[in-house]
Amino acid sequence: MRKILALLWLAVVLAAAAHVASLSRHGLPRETDIMALLPREEREPDLQAAKDRVARSLSGRVVAMVGHAERGKARSAAQELRRTLVEAGLVRSEGDVPDEAAVKRLGAAYFAHRAGLLAEDDRRKLLGGEGEGLVKRALSQIYGFGGAVDSRLLARDPFLLFPAFLGGLPTPANRMSMDEGLPTVGEGGTTWVLQSLRITGEAFDLDFQKRFVAAFDGAQAQVPEGTRILRLGAVFFAQAGAEQAMGESARIGLVSLAGTVLLVVLAFRSLRPLLLSLSAIGSGLAVALSASLTLFDSLHVAAQMFGAALIGIAVDYALLYFGQIFTPRTDPAQRLTHVLPGIALGAASAITGYCTLALSPFPGLHQVAVFSAVGLAGSFLSVVLWFPLLDRAPAARLNPRLAAAAGWLWRFWDEAGYGRARRLTLAALALVGAFGLSRLQVDDDMRRQQGLSPVLVAEQAEIQRLAGFGQAGRFFLVQGGDEQQVLEREEALDERLAGLGGRQAAARFVPSARRQADNAALAEHALYAPHLAAYRAGLGMAPAAEREIPARPLSLADIRATGGLPFLDALVLDERLHVVMVDGNADSAALRAAAQGLDGVRFADPTGDLNLLLESYRRRALMLVAASTLLMVPLLAWRYGVRRAVRVLLPSAAAVMLTPPLLALAGIGFSFFAAMALVLVLSIGVDYAVFCAEDDRRDPVTLVSVSLAMVTTLLSFGLLALSEAAAVRAFGATMLVGVALAFLLAPSVARRQ
Repeated sequence: MRKILALLWLAVVLAAAAHVASLSRHGLPRETDIMALLPREEREPDLQAAKDRVARSLSGRVVAMVGHAERGKARSAAQELRRTLVEAGLVRSEGDVPDEAAVKRLGAAYFAHRAGLLAEDDRRKLLGGEGEGLVKRALSQIYGFGGAVDSRLLARDPFLLFPAFLGGLPTPANRMSMDEGLPTVGEGGTTWVLQSLRITGEAFDLDFQKRFVAAFDGAQAQVPEGTRILRLGAVFFAQAGAEQAMGESARIGLVSLAGTVLLVVLAFRSLRPLLLSLSAIGSGLAVALSASLTLFDSLHVAAQMFGAALIGIAVDYALLYFGQIFTPRTDPAQRLTHVLPGIALGAASAITGYCTLALSPFPGLHQVAVFSAVGLAGSFLSVVLWFPLLDRAPAARLNPRLAAAAGWLWRFWDEAGYGRARRLTLAALALVGAFGLSRLQVDDDMRRQQGLSPVLVAEQAEIQRLAGFGQAGRFFLVQGGDEQQVLEREEALDERLAGLGGRQAAARFVPSARRQADNAALAEHALYAPHLAAYRAGLGMAPAAEREIPARPLSLADIRATGGLPFLDALVLDERLHVVMVDGNADSAALRAAAQGLDGVRFADPTGDLNLLLESYRRRALMLVAASTLLMVPLLAWRYGVRRAVRVLLPSAAAVMLTPPLLALAGIGFSFFAAMALVLVLSIGVDYAVFCAEDDRRDPVTLVSVSLAMVTTLLSFGLLALSEAAAVRAFGATMLVGVALAFLLAPSVARRQ
């Protein structure tokens, strides 16, 4: 029967390996979008949909600023960069900067409806009865130094309200000016030319990232000497992040595997335990990868990185089995029978801990949970089904130094002579933990959890400073029954946002029909009626003809059809749903307060909202630790009884409580990711305690096997503490300290002699 089951399991592993191999022919399908890891806001699906559309719009744009001391070289290098990327099919030929024909169409559309268009400052003055100030401004423009006003414009727009309206329109980059069709700014003797590009692919597609960055770097290498190119775009950050994550996962996997191989060879001094251990690891990874790709279609690079750390735990069961080489048991069946209760209970508790990760709201952790739980189950089955059939290792002698160290640790937690030392050790841990608790800092800021490229971050800051871009990402979602109601609600919101920084809203470019009618009536009542006749007479102009009133108000469709304001497409999601983008450093609380009481207006701060979610889920993660503990109690009570089950849980529970304060002493804050690591510290710690609880004779072999398992775990998960991403680093550091503590405390669960 055992052979039949072993062959069936071999068939499953081979099928899984074939499945992975077939998907790997053109490269494994992998996901790099950091947003795919994050929770969804299901309570407000329309707001979440708007966030997704804004995120897609932002991620689909790339900004490059080309600088050179000579204006001509800066312009030619910028144009050559765009041409190269367009010809490669990586960016769209149409850009965010309209051509001359589009600008003329835009001006004509606005001019035909000028009667209802007023600059915000002009409207404010007319409402305050300051019409005479606008008259004086017009005269200064006509007679002032350098004044040159077209007579035809003056005849049709005597107070020059139309140029004031155009000049008051908000611009996405307030420091740039148009220089022969290209946005340009000069600073420190350098001319900077901006190129705003829209990519043709997905910013988080690995293949597109590689092609785009390679083409961009190639074009950058061809620019004249002395030229600088600054980059800004999600595709650059995503490519750098994916490269970093895959590089780290490869290094962690390689070091973990090499460390495990070296450890097994040194401990058992034989190739057979090594080959069988590698078969257990390989089979677990194969079925884990196949299951993940079946359930999720693609593997996120973050799950891949955490999955690489699975090696350190998957080998635990093989190490516990081969530890029996150092006992008189030479029959493989006897070896398995002796360790089976411990490794089965340990596997069940570890898998329970991983399954608890699946209860988290983070899709990326769902992949980690599936990958790790399936992988551990696969490794466990390989040990149970294959090792008794393939094991031919003879009995060996345990290294005397290892045996002495293990024997001392057993005695430390058992013998009366060490009672005072035990009490002092526990008191010291408690005091250090209390001191660390006083210094514990909670960190729920997602921006600090990512491993963003410092070079790209510096270039982003320089582009924002040069161009005058504000902080992107925060916006208001404005809804209404029709387009006119949406525009009216935007205008009400815009009045509240005065003084809170720059903003981009469709209503600032196309006022509502009601506002256009109010503007026309206001200009007639406060400016034309009291001042026009005397104004024209003073200029020697003929009496005014009847003002031109358009047959209908200006609409968004009129302006969007010109192609003169391409960025309006990002602000108008549909006729009844608009986005008002805000920038600058305005406090999010002040912006949120501006929307209160306005029907159909909601404020969205994706980063701030995510930080609030992380705070909430950090607390929920601690509840998962409690839930994981409760789920393990029945398993342990079934084996040991309730009282001893609680005792078996105590070492890992103590490790969970002490780890965050100890890390605080090293300056590592407590975050959601550290809290999720505590779930695994609990389950792995219970593993070690179970192995110790199964040995009432305090055999040094047991503790040596557990110590080998602990070292392999630290080689894998502990290496995550070296990651450049703060979230991964916190996860790894928590595992490093927590697992080490759980191991040192585990021998205390054995029955006292």
